[in-house]
Amino acid sequence: MTTPGRRRGAPPAGERLTRDKVLDRATELIERDGVPAFSLRSLAKELDVRPAALYNHVDGLDDLLTTITTRFLAGFDLTEADEPWPDWVCIVASGMHRRMLARPELTGLMLSRAPMTAAGPALMRRFLDRLVSAGVSRATAHIAWHTVLTVVIGSVQQERARHRKQEDTFQAVLTVAVNGLVTAAAGPPDDQALALLDDHPDAALDQATEVPRSSEPPSALDTVAP
Repeated sequence: MTTPGRRRGAPPAGERLTRDKVLDRATELIERDGVPAFSLRSLAKELDVRPAALYNHVDGLDDLLTTITTRFLAGFDLTEADEPWPDWVCIVASGMHRRMLARPELTGLMLSRAPMTAAGPALMRRFLDRLVSAGVSRATAHIAWHTVLTVVIGSVQQERARHRKQEDTFQAVLTVAVNGLVTAAAGPPDDQALALLDDHPDAALDQATEVPRSSEPPSALDTVAP
């Protein structure tokens, strides 16, 4: 029943609908009910407004989902640190793993929409730039990014399927993967790595801007024989 004096379709008295409120409630609904069950109509019902009122804050369902994806991506921590790059990669991967496990429905949304956002490629470039600054070739850094995604996403999917956490397994697989990257980074990138970089313009950078290989202190991972 409409409250007397309240414009039909408007937020309840004393409440002001904002873009942040729309995004926050949409995020809660997606995590609670899943992406397939989500719609602007269901969101409007939760907010107690007409669907048309949402268009004052988002351009439509596609814009809303893309913005939620961008917000989720912004939560991944790629903070610069003093650790050797292999240790930093492990820290980043572990943080991604925790975040994806904690928000499974948002993770599914992110995996389907991240390439369509500006935030997805930007996150990748930040990762690559950190490794390049440590002397890793951009092609190998690009392989490292895909390696991290493969290990993290594969582990998350397996843990969800089995309904139990497998932190020890994840860390063991991650260590093996990063040791392989250390070995790869010790030499020039192979033809496959170069071709993959060429196929991804968002990751490519003029090689003239690359930082020369540094004498960064070795990581603890470097002591493991390849």
